[in-house]
Parts: sequence; structure tokens; C-alpha cells
Amino acid sequence: MSSTPHITRRPLRLAHDADRDTLLACAYGAVPQPCLDSHIAGISEALAFLLRKPRGTVVGFVLDGLSTLDVDLHAPSLWEGPVFDVPVLGLVKASVAEIALRARTTFAGISTADVLAMDASRSLALAGDDVAAERELRLALGCGDLRAHLTLAGCLCVQGRYADAYDHARIYTELAPRDSWGFAWMGRTALELGDDDEARAALSRAVRLERKGSHHTPAGKVLRTLRRAR
Repeated sequence: MSSTPHITRRPLRLAHDADRDTLLACAYGAVPQPCLDSHIAGISEALAFLLRKPRGTVVGFVLDGLSTLDVDLHAPSLWEGPVFDVPVLGLVKASVAEIALRARTTFAGISTADVLAMDASRSLALAGDDVAAERELRLALGCGDLRAHLTLAGCLCVQGRYADAYDHARIYTELAPRDSWGFAWMGRTALELGDDDEARAALSRAVRLERKGSHHTPAGKVLRTLRRAR
């Protein structure tokens, strides 16, 4: 990461996972992609900054081991570097160290509502209760976890509600235009709705994004099947 990267001026929202002891901080309206190497800037084993796009604006950070992290011994210093506004903690222009310390006392070892809802949705989906899983995903979305749009697309597809699934997939592609999964689901739902042209366009976009380093999806396989069927 550049020594003087551009830092978001949007306030951050926080997601605290007490079981994994992690704190994810991301600008409102941004979709974090911590699982993509091109969208993170690793600082240490405990801290990584989130980027809007490769080598782009810093939109937040992920902090591991929140409950045991010694912010004074951490190198490089968490008291220096980027500063952020975090309304839920009552902080303005705060360092990562200040955010970590305030988050510990604010959340007191309890996961935030979005994390609890996403965890519940996964358990319910595995149990085959897709209606209840959908409810939890909508709760997560209401808490500000925009990644829930993508999971909702899949959940609604399982229920055969392709038009609703398409809407969530399309919204996700607008929020996270570099995530291949959004276009893969958009293509899948467009295909189910009978719009083969849009399906091909979305699936092709997913494949191009994969080649640029995004997630591997079934888009290429589906696209080849469509081409053979012509």
C-alpha cells in the first residue's frame, strides 16, 4: 500500500464477530472484499486495510484478535496512520487503536446484530429452512451488511423466486462491480426468467472478472452450455 493512500471520509460501520474475535470496519455503502487479495493491504498478522479496488481508496480495515490485542506493543503503531469517523462509537478522526479500544468496551464480547443474523441464516439454510434464512438475511441487510444482497439472491433462487433474486443480484453488481459472484447470480436468475441475452452478458462479465482475480464461479460452465444450445 502507498505510504500516503487516499482514505475514505465516509463514516464507518462496524461488524464485531465475538466467536472469531474479529472486528470489521467498513465505510457505509461500501462492500468489503477481505477474501480477495487484491482488495486488502496487509499490515500485520492482526491488521489489514480494505481497499475499494486494487491499489484504491482505503475504505476500512479488518482486525483479528480484538479482545487480546495489545495496541501499545503492536508494530507498526495502531495509534498512527489512517483515521476514521465511527458514529456508533462516538469517534471522529480516530486511529485504529482508538477504535479497537472503544469497540471492546462498547460491544463487551457480544457479536453485532448483522453477524448474528448472517450466522443464523447459514444455519437455517443448512437445515433446509430457506424462509427463515431469508428473514435473517433481511435483518442483516437492515443492519447495513450489503453483502446480504448476494446471499439473498441465492436464498431466493432456492425458493424459485427468480424475479426477486434477480433484483438483489443486480443491486449487488452495482454495489460491488468487481465481484464475479454478483454477475454470476445475475446471469443465473436472468436465465431462469427467460432473458438469455442478459444472462449471457452477465455471465461473460463474471468470467472476465474471474480472469482479473475475482472469485471462481460456475459462470463459465453455464456460458459454454448456453453457447452449445444456440
